[in-house]
Amino acid sequence: MSAFTSFSLWLKRKLKAEKRAKILIVGLDSAGKTTLTKYMNTGRFQDDTAPTIGQNIDTINFDGWDITTVDVAGQQQFRFLWEVHYPGCSAAIFVIDSADIERLPEAREILQTHVFHNPHLAGIPTLIIANKQDLPDAIQAPLLIQLLNLHLEMKDRTFAVFDCSALNGRGVLEAFAWLVNQLEIQKA
Repeated sequence: MSAFTSFSLWLKRKLKAEKRAKILIVGLDSAGKTTLTKYMNTGRFQDDTAPTIGQNIDTINFDGWDITTVDVAGQQQFRFLWEVHYPGCSAAIFVIDSADIERLPEAREILQTHVFHNPHLAGIPTLIIANKQDLPDAIQAPLLIQLLNLHLEMKDRTFAVFDCSALNGRGVLEAFAWLVNQLEIQKA
């Protein structure tokens, strides 16, 4: 076997073994996208989180995966930035403030437009984080699925909804474990 063939085989095995993913994190402003990302990076709530202007790009190491997270501002005037990050995503996370019932119709519309019916995101898993479950009026996942029409809109897509709190970490690790499992399935 030549040195080139040997190197080529080694490189193929190495690239196959690498576990890297780009994950787009979107949602309305103040839903907790940046707080969620910071929680995953540090394992605790960061009380110095400011609203995102533009985007935050971080790397999270989780369960053997190097996950590049692209957390894009959710304010209406910044949503055009989302389009730049759609190509090449391995998964999408949509964060919802589950205690803000007044903005739920807006969240449903944005989720449909930018995730469900987006050809760049077709075929990739979508994790929906029902954030702020630490608040007393938070809507839990089963009702949220009905209110957002996920049972109808996502019937041909791989998705999951997790009740989470980026404030205290409840459900966050379980949600990311589901996402990494989906990445493993895609990789196989």
